[in-house]
Amino acid sequence: MRKLGTQIKRIRMEKGLSVTRLAEMAGISKGYLSSIENHKNNPSAHMIKKLAKALEVPVEKVINLEADILDQEWMELVIQAKEMGINQEEIRTFIRYESWKQQTKDDEAK
Repeated sequence: MRKLGTQIKRIRMEKGLSVTRLAEMAGISKGYLSSIENHKNNPSAHMIKKLAKALEVPVEKVINLEADILDQEWMELVIQAKEMGINQEEIRTFIRYESWKQQTKDDEAK
């Protein structure tokens, strides 16, 4: 998988957009976009969505995943969790808890 910044830069160049123009379209600073493209900053899920919208491409193309691997519904859930202030560790904790709960239920059924 390509690095995210490289993918954004590739799509931007395919569209014939300058860093300045894409930054304006996405509502971010030119410096921040440049730092993403040069792998100095990792954009949030919300920022990836903004860049995809500005580039007029699906989010999956920006993150270089096929739609069947990470469909739009999953991306929306990630973005919604991020917007609600839920971090990755909280999601991992929830998944571990649900896994433990299922395992306990399975053990009791035996």
